Amino acid sequence: MAGEITGREIIVALKKAAIWHTPVACGAGDGLLILSDGIKPDIDSELDDSAGQAWIKEADPGVMTVAGNIEAYMRYEGFDTTLALIMGVAGVPVQINTTAAYANSYKLASKIDTLFATLAMKKLAATVWEFPSVKLNGFKLSGVMNKPLKISPDLLCDKLDRKSEVNTATTMGAVTVPDSKNRIIMNKDTVFRMNNQAAVALSDGDKIAPSSFELTFSRPMDAEATAGQEGIEEPADDGFPVATLNLKFPRYNTANDAFFDDWEAYTSKKMDITFTGHEIESGNKYLFRILLPHLKINNPEAAMSGPGKIPFSMQLNILGAEAAPEGMTGLVEPMQIDVVNKRTTDPLA
Repeated sequence: MAGEITGREIIVALKKAAIWHTPVACGAGDGLLILSDGIKPDIDSELDDSAGQAWIKEADPGVMTVAGNIEAYMRYEGFDTTLALIMGVAGVPVQINTTAAYANSYKLASKIDTLFATLAMKKLAATVWEFPSVKLNGFKLSGVMNKPLKISPDLLCDKLDRKSEVNTATTMGAVTVPDSKNRIIMNKDTVFRMNNQAAVALSDGDKIAPSSFELTFSRPMDAEATAGQEGIEEPADDGFPVATLNLKFPRYNTANDAFFDDWEAYTSKKMDITFTGHEIESGNKYLFRILLPHLKINNPEAAMSGPGKIPFSMQLNILGAEAAPEGMTGLVEPMQIDVVNKRTTDPLA
Protein backbone atom coordinates (compact mmCIF):
# COMPACT_ATOMS: atom_id res chain seq x y z
CA MET A 1 0.00 0.00 0.00
CA ALA A 2 3.05 2.26 -0.06
CA GLY A 3 2.56 5.49 -1.93
CA GLU A 4 -1.20 5.27 -2.31
CA ILE A 5 -3.35 8.37 -2.12
CA THR A 6 -7.11 8.87 -2.35
CA GLY A 7 -9.36 11.15 -4.34
CA ARG A 8 -9.18 13.60 -1.44
CA GLU A 9 -5.47 14.02 -2.05
CA ILE A 10 -5.32 14.01 -5.84
CA ILE A 11 -3.97 17.19 -7.44
CA VAL A 12 -5.13 18.11 -10.95
CA ALA A 13 -3.81 21.05 -12.93
CA LEU A 14 -4.15 22.42 -16.45
CA LYS A 15 -1.96 25.15 -17.94
CA LYS A 16 -1.85 26.62 -21.44
CA ALA A 17 1.23 25.41 -23.34
CA ALA A 18 3.06 26.83 -26.35
CA ILE A 19 4.91 24.00 -28.16
CA TRP A 20 3.22 20.70 -28.98
CA HIS A 21 4.89 17.72 -27.23
CA THR A 22 6.58 20.11 -24.79
CA PRO A 23 5.04 20.20 -21.30
CA VAL A 24 4.91 23.28 -19.11
CA ALA A 25 5.07 23.30 -15.32
CA CYS A 26 1.73 23.78 -13.61
CA GLY A 27 1.60 25.98 -10.53
CA ALA A 28 -0.39 28.62 -8.69
CA GLY A 29 -3.85 29.20 -10.14
CA ASP A 30 -3.71 26.18 -12.48
CA GLY A 31 -5.51 23.72 -10.21
CA LEU A 32 -8.85 22.09 -11.04
CA LEU A 33 -11.27 20.48 -8.59
CA ILE A 34 -12.76 17.51 -10.43
CA LEU A 35 -15.36 14.84 -9.74
CA SER A 36 -14.02 12.08 -11.97
CA ASP A 37 -11.27 11.28 -14.45
CA GLY A 38 -12.34 9.60 -17.68
CA ILE A 39 -9.08 9.89 -19.62
CA LYS A 40 -8.15 6.48 -20.98
CA PRO A 41 -4.68 5.65 -22.31
CA ASP A 42 -4.62 2.73 -24.75
CA ILE A 43 -1.82 1.05 -26.74
CA ASP A 44 -2.71 -1.10 -29.74
CA SER A 45 -1.16 -4.56 -29.71
CA GLU A 46 0.22 -5.41 -33.16
CA LEU A 47 0.14 -9.21 -33.32
CA ASP A 48 2.47 -11.12 -35.65
CA ASP A 49 -0.16 -13.26 -37.37
CA SER A 50 2.09 -14.50 -40.15
CA ALA A 51 1.24 -17.88 -41.66
CA GLY A 52 3.57 -20.86 -41.10
CA GLN A 53 3.33 -20.94 -37.31
CA ALA A 54 1.01 -22.85 -35.03
CA TRP A 55 0.55 -19.99 -32.59
CA ILE A 56 1.02 -16.24 -32.54
CA LYS A 57 4.19 -15.84 -30.51
CA GLU A 58 5.09 -12.17 -30.94
CA ALA A 59 3.39 -8.80 -30.52
CA ASP A 60 4.68 -5.25 -30.79
CA PRO A 61 3.32 -2.04 -29.31
CA GLY A 62 1.25 0.05 -31.69
CA VAL A 63 -0.06 3.58 -31.44
CA MET A 64 -0.80 4.99 -28.00
CA THR A 65 -4.09 6.87 -27.94
CA VAL A 66 -5.01 8.98 -24.95
CA ALA A 67 -8.46 10.56 -24.94
CA GLY A 68 -11.53 11.02 -22.80
CA ASN A 69 -12.90 13.66 -20.48
CA ILE A 70 -12.95 14.91 -16.94
CA GLU A 71 -16.07 15.91 -15.01
CA ALA A 72 -16.29 18.72 -12.47
CA TYR A 73 -18.66 21.13 -10.84
CA MET A 74 -18.75 24.30 -12.90
CA ARG A 75 -17.53 27.39 -11.03
CA TYR A 76 -17.70 31.08 -11.77
CA GLU A 77 -13.89 31.08 -11.76
CA GLY A 78 -11.49 28.21 -12.34
CA PHE A 79 -12.43 26.87 -15.77
CA ASP A 80 -11.59 30.05 -17.68
CA THR A 81 -8.55 28.54 -19.39
CA THR A 82 -10.47 25.36 -20.19
CA LEU A 83 -13.33 27.25 -21.86
CA ALA A 84 -11.04 29.74 -23.61
CA LEU A 85 -8.98 26.93 -25.17
CA ILE A 86 -12.16 25.30 -26.48
CA MET A 87 -13.78 28.52 -27.68
CA GLY A 88 -10.63 30.05 -29.16
CA VAL A 89 -10.93 33.76 -28.36
CA ALA A 90 -10.56 35.52 -25.00
CA GLY A 91 -8.73 38.68 -23.93
CA VAL A 92 -7.62 40.67 -20.92
CA PRO A 93 -10.49 40.98 -18.42
CA VAL A 94 -11.95 44.45 -17.94
CA GLN A 95 -12.12 45.78 -14.40
CA ILE A 96 -15.57 46.93 -13.33
CA ASN A 97 -15.66 50.33 -11.58
CA THR A 98 -12.29 49.90 -9.81
CA THR A 99 -13.67 46.92 -7.87
CA ALA A 100 -12.39 43.35 -7.55
CA ALA A 101 -14.86 42.30 -10.27
CA TYR A 102 -13.59 41.73 -13.83
CA ALA A 103 -15.58 41.00 -17.00
CA ASN A 104 -14.50 38.88 -19.96
CA SER A 105 -16.02 37.21 -23.01
CA TYR A 106 -15.06 33.86 -24.52
CA LYS A 107 -15.89 33.76 -28.21
CA LEU A 108 -15.77 31.04 -30.82
CA ALA A 109 -12.93 30.98 -33.33
CA SER A 110 -13.38 29.02 -36.54
CA LYS A 111 -10.15 27.14 -35.73
CA ILE A 112 -8.16 26.56 -32.55
CA ASP A 113 -4.79 25.70 -34.11
CA THR A 114 -1.88 26.20 -31.67
CA LEU A 115 -4.23 26.35 -28.68
CA PHE A 116 -3.58 23.51 -26.25
CA ALA A 117 -2.48 22.80 -22.69
CA THR A 118 -0.51 20.54 -20.39
CA LEU A 119 -2.57 18.45 -17.98
CA ALA A 120 -0.99 16.92 -14.86
CA MET A 121 -2.51 14.66 -12.21
CA LYS A 122 -0.80 13.55 -9.02
CA LYS A 123 -2.16 10.01 -8.54
CA LEU A 124 0.42 8.49 -6.18
CA ALA A 125 2.45 10.14 -3.47
CA ALA A 126 5.46 10.10 -5.78
CA THR A 127 3.87 9.69 -9.24
CA VAL A 128 2.34 12.28 -11.57
CA TRP A 129 0.44 11.38 -14.71
CA GLU A 130 1.45 14.08 -17.17
CA PHE A 131 -0.22 14.63 -20.52
CA PRO A 132 2.31 17.00 -22.14
CA SER A 133 -0.01 18.34 -24.84
CA VAL A 134 -3.79 18.28 -24.60
CA LYS A 135 -6.25 19.53 -27.18
CA LEU A 136 -9.62 20.49 -25.71
CA ASN A 137 -12.11 20.03 -28.52
CA GLY A 138 -15.49 20.23 -26.84
CA PHE A 139 -17.49 20.23 -23.65
CA LYS A 140 -20.81 19.32 -22.07
CA LEU A 141 -22.42 21.71 -19.60
CA SER A 142 -25.48 20.49 -17.73
CA GLY A 143 -27.71 21.64 -14.92
CA VAL A 144 -30.70 20.56 -12.88
CA MET A 145 -32.82 22.90 -10.80
CA ASN A 146 -31.33 23.64 -7.34
CA LYS A 147 -28.16 21.69 -8.06
CA PRO A 148 -24.66 22.80 -9.13
CA LEU A 149 -23.84 22.76 -12.83
CA LYS A 150 -21.43 20.15 -14.13
CA ILE A 151 -18.89 20.58 -16.90
CA SER A 152 -17.21 17.78 -18.83
CA PRO A 153 -14.47 18.90 -21.27
CA ASP A 154 -13.37 16.51 -24.06
CA LEU A 155 -9.62 15.92 -24.34
CA LEU A 156 -7.26 14.59 -27.01
CA CYS A 157 -3.77 14.04 -25.56
CA ASP A 158 -0.47 13.45 -27.34
CA LYS A 159 0.68 10.79 -24.85
CA LEU A 160 0.89 9.82 -21.18
CA ASP A 161 4.18 10.42 -19.36
CA ARG A 162 4.46 9.00 -15.83
CA LYS A 163 8.14 9.91 -15.41
CA SER A 164 8.16 13.56 -16.36
CA GLU A 165 10.82 15.84 -14.96
CA VAL A 166 8.60 18.89 -15.52
CA ASN A 167 5.51 18.11 -13.45
CA THR A 168 6.67 16.05 -10.48
CA ALA A 169 5.28 15.15 -7.07
CA THR A 170 7.31 18.05 -5.71
CA THR A 171 6.26 20.69 -8.23
CA MET A 172 2.61 19.70 -7.93
CA GLY A 173 2.79 20.93 -4.35
CA ALA A 174 2.83 24.48 -5.76
CA VAL A 175 -0.50 24.01 -7.57
CA THR A 176 -3.38 26.05 -6.20
CA VAL A 177 -7.04 26.33 -7.22
CA PRO A 178 -8.25 29.82 -8.23
CA ASP A 179 -11.51 29.51 -6.29
CA SER A 180 -12.67 26.50 -4.29
CA LYS A 181 -16.05 28.13 -3.63
CA ASN A 182 -18.61 29.78 -5.89
CA ARG A 183 -20.03 26.84 -7.79
CA ILE A 184 -22.63 27.83 -10.37
CA ILE A 185 -26.08 26.76 -9.16
CA MET A 186 -29.19 26.53 -11.30
CA ASN A 187 -31.67 28.22 -8.99
CA LYS A 188 -34.31 30.95 -8.65
CA ASP A 189 -31.82 33.54 -9.91
CA THR A 190 -31.16 31.63 -13.14
CA VAL A 191 -32.81 33.20 -16.18
CA PHE A 192 -33.54 31.51 -19.53
CA ARG A 193 -34.91 33.83 -22.22
CA MET A 194 -35.89 32.96 -25.78
CA ASN A 195 -37.77 34.63 -28.61
CA ASN A 196 -37.73 34.71 -32.39
CA GLN A 197 -34.36 35.60 -33.87
CA ALA A 198 -35.94 38.40 -35.92
CA ALA A 199 -37.75 39.88 -32.90
CA VAL A 200 -36.60 42.68 -30.61
CA ALA A 201 -33.88 42.16 -27.99
CA LEU A 202 -34.61 39.63 -25.28
CA SER A 203 -36.49 40.95 -22.24
CA ASP A 204 -38.26 39.71 -19.12
CA GLY A 205 -41.30 38.89 -21.20
CA ASP A 206 -39.29 36.21 -23.00
CA LYS A 207 -38.47 34.12 -19.92
CA ILE A 208 -38.95 30.36 -20.10
CA ALA A 209 -38.67 27.95 -17.18
CA PRO A 210 -37.00 24.59 -17.85
CA SER A 211 -36.19 22.26 -14.97
CA SER A 212 -32.93 21.05 -16.51
CA PHE A 213 -30.66 21.63 -19.50
CA GLU A 214 -27.69 20.11 -21.30
CA LEU A 215 -25.52 22.07 -23.73
CA THR A 216 -22.91 20.30 -25.84
CA PHE A 217 -20.28 21.69 -28.18
CA SER A 218 -17.85 19.58 -30.17
CA ARG A 219 -15.15 20.24 -32.75
CA PRO A 220 -14.52 17.03 -34.76
CA MET A 221 -10.76 16.53 -34.98
CA ASP A 222 -8.31 14.29 -36.75
CA ALA A 223 -5.39 13.02 -34.65
CA GLU A 224 -2.53 11.14 -36.35
CA ALA A 225 0.76 9.65 -35.22
CA THR A 226 3.80 10.37 -37.41
CA ALA A 227 7.27 8.87 -37.73
CA GLY A 228 10.15 9.99 -35.58
CA GLN A 229 8.24 11.04 -32.48
CA GLU A 230 6.11 9.74 -29.65
CA GLY A 231 2.45 10.57 -29.47
CA ILE A 232 0.12 12.17 -31.97
CA GLU A 233 0.52 15.36 -33.93
CA GLU A 234 -1.55 18.35 -32.83
CA PRO A 235 -5.15 17.45 -33.74
CA ALA A 236 -6.73 19.48 -36.53
CA ASP A 237 -10.28 20.25 -37.60
CA ASP A 238 -12.03 17.40 -39.39
CA GLY A 239 -15.55 18.70 -39.99
CA PHE A 240 -18.06 21.30 -38.87
CA PRO A 241 -18.37 21.99 -35.13
CA VAL A 242 -21.68 20.75 -33.73
CA ALA A 243 -23.63 22.27 -30.84
CA THR A 244 -26.97 21.33 -29.31
CA LEU A 245 -29.10 22.38 -26.36
CA ASN A 246 -31.55 20.06 -24.61
CA LEU A 247 -34.25 21.54 -22.39
CA LYS A 248 -36.66 19.67 -20.13
CA PHE A 249 -39.82 21.15 -18.63
CA PRO A 250 -41.91 19.61 -15.81
CA ARG A 251 -45.20 19.77 -17.73
CA TYR A 252 -46.56 20.05 -21.22
CA ASN A 253 -48.79 23.14 -21.20
CA THR A 254 -50.15 25.88 -23.41
CA ALA A 255 -46.99 27.97 -23.10
CA ASN A 256 -44.61 25.32 -24.37
CA ASP A 257 -47.14 23.98 -26.87
CA ALA A 258 -46.16 27.05 -28.90
CA PHE A 259 -42.73 25.46 -29.44
CA PHE A 260 -44.42 22.82 -31.60
CA ASP A 261 -45.60 25.68 -33.83
CA ASP A 262 -42.03 27.00 -34.04
CA TRP A 263 -40.79 23.50 -34.86
CA GLU A 264 -43.33 22.99 -37.65
CA ALA A 265 -42.62 26.45 -39.10
CA TYR A 266 -38.85 25.94 -38.64
CA THR A 267 -38.67 29.35 -36.98
CA SER A 268 -35.25 30.69 -36.06
CA LYS A 269 -34.90 31.56 -32.38
CA LYS A 270 -32.35 33.31 -30.16
CA MET A 271 -31.63 32.73 -26.47
CA ASP A 272 -29.55 33.73 -23.51
CA ILE A 273 -29.00 31.86 -20.25
CA THR A 274 -27.78 33.81 -17.22
CA PHE A 275 -26.48 32.47 -13.91
CA THR A 276 -25.84 34.94 -11.07
CA GLY A 277 -23.79 34.18 -7.99
CA HIS A 278 -22.68 35.90 -4.80
CA GLU A 279 -21.53 39.49 -4.65
CA ILE A 280 -17.87 40.14 -5.44
CA GLU A 281 -17.81 43.77 -4.37
CA SER A 282 -19.95 46.92 -4.46
CA GLY A 283 -23.04 45.45 -6.10
CA ASN A 284 -21.11 43.45 -8.71
CA LYS A 285 -21.96 39.77 -8.59
CA TYR A 286 -20.39 36.70 -10.14
CA LEU A 287 -22.00 36.10 -13.54
CA PHE A 288 -21.95 33.41 -16.20
CA ARG A 289 -24.00 34.08 -19.34
CA ILE A 290 -24.38 32.03 -22.51
CA LEU A 291 -25.51 33.86 -25.66
CA LEU A 292 -27.00 31.87 -28.54
CA PRO A 293 -27.91 34.01 -31.58
CA HIS A 294 -29.51 31.30 -33.73
CA LEU A 295 -31.34 28.11 -32.79
CA LYS A 296 -33.69 25.73 -34.55
CA ILE A 297 -36.05 23.53 -32.54
CA ASN A 298 -35.52 19.85 -33.19
CA ASN A 299 -37.54 16.92 -31.81
CA PRO A 300 -39.95 18.49 -29.30
CA GLU A 301 -41.64 15.78 -27.23
CA ALA A 302 -44.68 15.54 -24.98
CA ALA A 303 -44.84 11.79 -24.47
CA MET A 304 -47.31 10.34 -21.97
CA SER A 305 -45.94 7.41 -19.96
CA GLY A 306 -48.62 6.79 -17.35
CA PRO A 307 -51.43 8.37 -15.35
CA GLY A 308 -49.27 11.20 -14.02
CA LYS A 309 -48.19 14.50 -15.50
CA ILE A 310 -47.09 14.80 -19.13
CA PRO A 311 -43.59 16.33 -19.37
CA PHE A 312 -42.23 18.36 -22.25
CA SER A 313 -38.72 18.40 -23.71
CA MET A 314 -37.00 19.66 -26.83
CA GLN A 315 -33.63 19.71 -28.46
CA LEU A 316 -32.35 22.80 -30.25
CA ASN A 317 -29.62 22.92 -32.87
CA ILE A 318 -27.22 25.78 -32.14
CA LEU A 319 -26.18 27.52 -35.36
CA GLY A 320 -24.24 30.48 -36.63
CA ALA A 321 -26.19 33.60 -37.60
CA GLU A 322 -26.24 35.38 -40.93
CA ALA A 323 -26.36 38.67 -39.02
CA ALA A 324 -26.23 39.51 -35.33
CA PRO A 325 -29.75 39.65 -33.86
CA GLU A 326 -31.05 42.54 -31.76
CA GLY A 327 -29.40 42.67 -28.36
CA MET A 328 -26.40 40.55 -29.39
CA THR A 329 -24.21 43.11 -31.12
CA GLY A 330 -21.61 41.60 -33.45
CA LEU A 331 -22.42 37.99 -32.54
CA VAL A 332 -22.71 35.78 -35.63
CA GLU A 333 -20.84 32.77 -34.23
CA PRO A 334 -23.03 30.04 -32.68
CA MET A 335 -22.18 30.92 -29.08
CA GLN A 336 -20.52 33.38 -26.73
CA ILE A 337 -19.86 33.08 -23.01
CA ASP A 338 -19.68 36.21 -20.85
CA VAL A 339 -18.26 36.01 -17.33
CA VAL A 340 -17.78 38.26 -14.34
CA ASN A 341 -15.36 36.94 -11.73
CA LYS A 342 -12.09 37.94 -10.08
CA ARG A 343 -9.68 36.76 -12.77
CA THR A 344 -7.41 39.60 -13.92
CA THR A 345 -5.38 37.93 -16.68
CA ASP A 346 -6.08 36.69 -20.19
CA PRO A 347 -6.57 32.89 -19.98
CA LEU A 348 -4.93 32.51 -23.40
CA ALA A 349 -1.89 34.67 -22.66
